[in-house]
Amino acid sequence: MKAFLEKNKISITIIAAALIIAAAIWLSKRQSLAGSENAQPAQSVRPASTRIKFSDAPDYIGTTVCVTGKVNHVYTSEKGTIFINFCADYKSCPFGAVIFESVASKFPNPDQYTGKNVEITGFITAYQGRPEIVLENPAQIKIAK
Repeated sequence: MKAFLEKNKISITIIAAALIIAAAIWLSKRQSLAGSENAQPAQSVRPASTRIKFSDAPDYIGTTVCVTGKVNHVYTSEKGTIFINFCADYKSCPFGAVIFESVASKFPNPDQYTGKNVEITGFITAYQGRPEIVLENPAQIKIAK
């Protein structure tokens, strides 16, 4: 056996390396399909044109809808994440929208939404049990007329 291993050391090394690479590729594809930060669950059959009140958002988690309501306040964290809140107490509010720091520069003057009726379109996810839409494009939010 020892002689066989010595004689085929290079071949065995190449096979082992190929197996490791194949396993790494398989795992990375599996992880990206199962739950990367940007992955979204399969969307419901409800059309994106479905308009709902922010208070009804918990019933629409996992769907793309247009959420309507009056913005109570806008908060920007120390890290630059912007939160659009529809209730005085965001923790008990049935819906909120978030703009991460990485795209915040696309949203000049987010405070303009305070006190205004807005329409926010996007995919509703649940973060810590609370429905939210992550805004990545300014076209996702507009002041209602």
